[in-house]
Amino acid sequence: MLRRLSLLLLVVLTVAGCGDDDEQAAGFGPPDPPIELVDAESEILAIDNVFDPEDATVEAGTTVTFVNGGRNDHNVIPEDEIAEWVVPTEDFGPAATAEYRFTEPGEYRYFCSIHGTIDVGMIGSITVTAPGG
Repeated sequence: MLRRLSLLLLVVLTVAGCGDDDEQAAGFGPPDPPIELVDAESEILAIDNVFDPEDATVEAGTTVTFVNGGRNDHNVIPEDEIAEWVVPTEDFGPAATAEYRFTEPGEYRYFCSIHGTIDVGMIGSITVTAPGG
């Protein structure tokens, strides 16, 4: 819990010191490299107009926690419309969290429908690898 609060405070301070969110969403600044998340529980932040990290890699069996660290409502919409891990807007306001345990290897693309589509805007992906692989 302390880790999450510290991370949330860092996000708030970072966002407060940054320029306009529209500049960030428009792609100004260097792109973030893919980040590999390798611990048993991994977090993906929704920070106003971006997911951080945008691309994550985890082992099958990992619980991923989506954290709304921004000041706007968001959602997490899987590319696969029948996927179980959708996070609706009404459940993902500022400071909200949602968890899903990814058990099957594969690539899982998602987006925030408030701030983009599956191909542009607030998008992300999780690559799930075989355990130990």
